[in-house]
Amino acid sequence: MRTERGAALLAAMLVATLVATLVSGLLWREHVRIRQLENQRLRDQAMWLGTGAVDWARLILREDFFQTRAVDHLGEVWAVPIAETPLSEFLQSQGMGGSAPAGSEETWLAGAIVDAQSRFNLTSLVDVSNPMGDRGWVNAVRINMEAVAIFARLLQSVGLDASGAPIVAQLMLQSHLPQTAVGDTPLPITQAEDLLGVLPGATPDALAQLGALTVVLPRPTPVNANTAPAAVLAAVFAIDPSLAQQLVSDRAQAFFADYGTLVTRVHQRAPQALPANTRSLGVNSEYFWVLERLRHGRIAVTQQALVARRVGPGNLTQVLWLKPGLPDGVDLGG
Repeated sequence: MRTERGAALLAAMLVATLVATLVSGLLWREHVRIRQLENQRLRDQAMWLGTGAVDWARLILREDFFQTRAVDHLGEVWAVPIAETPLSEFLQSQGMGGSAPAGSEETWLAGAIVDAQSRFNLTSLVDVSNPMGDRGWVNAVRINMEAVAIFARLLQSVGLDASGAPIVAQLMLQSHLPQTAVGDTPLPITQAEDLLGVLPGATPDALAQLGALTVVLPRPTPVNANTAPAAVLAAVFAIDPSLAQQLVSDRAQAFFADYGTLVTRVHQRAPQALPANTRSLGVNSEYFWVLERLRHGRIAVTQQALVARRVGPGNLTQVLWLKPGLPDGVDLGG
């Protein structure tokens, strides 16, 4: 009898242990599912707030265009970054204190509008037959040799072989042939990292440096001399980087108001500078990155939008794409 009672007790303990294990597993899976749903909800809210931030940035760019369409420089309102700030405080600072969404006190926003034309545009390595295209396919017709020379100097500035410039230009030409052309075309280049197997001797570190100085926009664009870093200006004018840095310091005191003023002041500072035409250099921009980072609860969302801004049919500003992450060489801090 004692043996039977002991066996029954042992069996009962085993059953109790098994039930407890099963219940614990069920509870844990339910907890995980609830956290996943909460994370998804927080992520959806952050993305919704992010869309609102992009629209707000488009309003700023639109207003700036109506006020000073002939020039864009780093002293304008759009160029002032937003340090990480509680969303409720940001809305109040913009005169929208009564429109803060529920839970905005837990949401932190950091952002910036960055001139995409402050960098050398790899699409400028070719001339196209439809230069006003943004969303559609641009048809390349020939290589722009002036842009190739600028890109060669830019490659040298980051320690890469200048002989890679015509190679990239040829690839850009082949990847943007008219859609009626016969034969397969290579995939278009979308960023500097795509050149890892193209540029002679390219390394990930060198391409990261190149990525901070270049961009791939939908169509050829001039470099904005009011926003470009010294390395890009040095490549455009074929001048020493120290002279280019002096130009950057000069424009901080007085921006280049127009192309004529730009040429005059550049040659006063650097008489040996090569001439640059309006295809290569300008003082205003049509493409901007809208960058943002939102922290909402446990979720952090960082994304970038490319916005085109110009007079034409439809909206004055258009979001061409929206994707996670930040461009090379850009840091929102925090």
